Amino acid sequence: MKLQYLGTAAAEGLPALFCDCDICREATRRGGKDLRMRSGALVNDRLLIDLNPDTYAATLRFGLSLCGVRNAIITHAHGDHFQRELMSAFTPVGAHIPKESDHFHLWGSAFTANVWEEYMTTMHMAESVLTKYVEFHVLKPYDTVEIEGIRVTALEARHSCQGSFLYVLEQGASRFFYGNDTGLLGEETWDWIAQQKEHPFSAVSLDSTMGFPPNDYYGHMSLDQNIETKKRMIALQAADEHTRFICQHFSHNGLTLQKETEERMQPHGFLVAYDGLTLEV
Repeated sequence: MKLQYLGTAAAEGLPALFCDCDICREATRRGGKDLRMRSGALVNDRLLIDLNPDTYAATLRFGLSLCGVRNAIITHAHGDHFQRELMSAFTPVGAHIPKESDHFHLWGSAFTANVWEEYMTTMHMAESVLTKYVEFHVLKPYDTVEIEGIRVTALEARHSCQGSFLYVLEQGASRFFYGNDTGLLGEETWDWIAQQKEHPFSAVSLDSTMGFPPNDYYGHMSLDQNIETKKRMIALQAADEHTRFICQHFSHNGLTLQKETEERMQPHGFLVAYDGLTLEV
């Protein structure tokens, strides 16, 4: 299963849009991997994870075409992960759609679906052409569906937005855990993970927003909490020595940049993601 990170930053981007802190100035000076757009990913060139505000910029930066993409799984309704206005591009005006029945399918929680409906009502699109082309599919926690040949399971996240999901994607021997925008996992999610020891994850991507400082915030993880999560997954046999662990979703509030994060996390067996990173997971 192919995964490409389209962005690896938190909501404010890195460097943050209106910020002049030491981390943001240094990220600007260094450039390269330290310049991060808002988080999202593309799987097998066919399935989007989130619709972040920088999706269009990512296609230009990485030379991508989304013409064949017809599905997006949404982690939660915060604007840095679900930029609803992007779907206006999926109309006969925004794109030359091959046939009228060729829908774009959004997948997410009931709360996220309500946010989508509110957007269409507010923008007077409820009776417009948009409803002919975009369909929202509501998932409940621990539902499993097949999308583009991938088995997708929604898990509960611990985040400040209602209806926030983590996702497990499975194709053949690949089992990928996508876990940004969550703090330390809740026990119901751990109960589900504990049942996976017969088929350990091949890759695990974890939220790293809080970076170096000690973290008592429930909605995002620190690097130390990434390490703690890895240890518990291995103890439960849901991961093993072959599982690739990845840090993702960074903020200037984490007080760390690419080089320093690599120095901290590589001894613990973590790869540090950056915009455009492409992996076989």
